[in-house]
Amino acid sequence: MPESPPPVLLDTNVFVAAIKTPRRPTKSLRLLLRFVEEDVRLVGNDLLATEYLRYAQLFPSAMASSLAAAVLDRMDLIAVEDRFIRACSAYFRSTQLADLVNAATCLQTGAILVSNDRDFDSIHQAGLIQRLTLSQAIRRWAPSNG
Repeated sequence: MPESPPPVLLDTNVFVAAIKTPRRPTKSLRLLLRFVEEDVRLVGNDLLATEYLRYAQLFPSAMASSLAAAVLDRMDLIAVEDRFIRACSAYFRSTQLADLVNAATCLQTGAILVSNDRDFDSIHQAGLIQRLTLSQAIRRWAPSNG
């Protein structure tokens, strides 16, 4: 029986890249639409969901609202256990609560983090979580058709 693919956590910078220019379809938008349409398990947490909604309001458009709703509808919200937060805490400053909780979500679920945020470099290099940049994720999951 084939192994199911790991879940994916899409950091808010991926969402912002997809919605900041609503009149111009981007590779970021194509990636998010692929995740919404395909059978990929998206994971997140309450802080991430709140950030998605906040950015949908900061970059208002019908597309931003629809995309936020579609991603959040598909996202499994994880109640992150304290032990995973403690395991990740050495890699983040106290002001980086959302990044810490996102990393802990990935550690708890085995999710691949998609983010361009360099603040995840050290925890990824330490081998606690797997992280792909947005460009790497696009090449892996939403390559151009030529």
